[in-house]
Amino acid sequence: MKRIIFTGKGGVGKTTILSNLARMVAKDGYRVLVIDCDPSMNLAMSLGIPLSGIVSLADDKTRLQEQLGTNLEEHAHEDSDQCDHHIDEFIMNADDGVKLIVMGTIPYGGAGCLCSHISLVKLLVAYLSTGPEEYDFILIDSQAGVEIFGRGLVAEFDACFVITEPTPKSLEVAKHGMKLSRDLGVKRQIVVINKAECDGDITTSLKELDGNADQVVSLRFYRDIQEADRKGAGLQDHAPESAALNELLGIKSCLLEV
Repeated sequence: MKRIIFTGKGGVGKTTILSNLARMVAKDGYRVLVIDCDPSMNLAMSLGIPLSGIVSLADDKTRLQEQLGTNLEEHAHEDSDQCDHHIDEFIMNADDGVKLIVMGTIPYGGAGCLCSHISLVKLLVAYLSTGPEEYDFILIDSQAGVEIFGRGLVAEFDACFVITEPTPKSLEVAKHGMKLSRDLGVKRQIVVINKAECDGDITTSLKELDGNADQVVSLRFYRDIQEADRKGAGLQDHAPESAALNELLGIKSCLLEV
């Protein structure tokens, strides 16, 4: 089972890229579980699930927390039928066979931070990682920025896909995210330079990244992607002949090689 985090500054396109890659990999026959840790909860729509159909972990956080325990040792996986059944209640069927779990969001103003939500996802990923391998990939869509690394969720993950635009601010967030990712023992740092409009964007970004990434790939700016997002549709459905899909296939190869 490969565990991979997708991160980046807000608005760089990580949810769009993740949703397309998840569907592509699932179409190849791989078992893919996606966990949405972004409180905006947009990933479900990108995977064909309307907001009205979302069930989130936050909806029943207390009961799931009790069943998972506060650490892995508290819950023996071999005696986990009840817990497995309860987790299944939160797994939604998305496009092309992708499975989706949504962390959830802050329910009202003044309700506090997302720390307990992220801690629950951390327990859940650890629990799934120690049992029978039901999935080939667990892909996590993080909230914008680098806060999720402070919660230790991705410790010892197989890869971190850092999505960045070719702008100074976005690249600074990308470099900081890679540093924190390495601190947690994530094995590979893969940067996707998204929305590049010319070769100069890519050259400048590579110079700014200064060799910090294990691998760098790019995705040009495509209006097809923008229009698909505007309509809340997957790129493969909105523009199945789009040249963007060819570039995404290259990024998919990076994912499969992790």
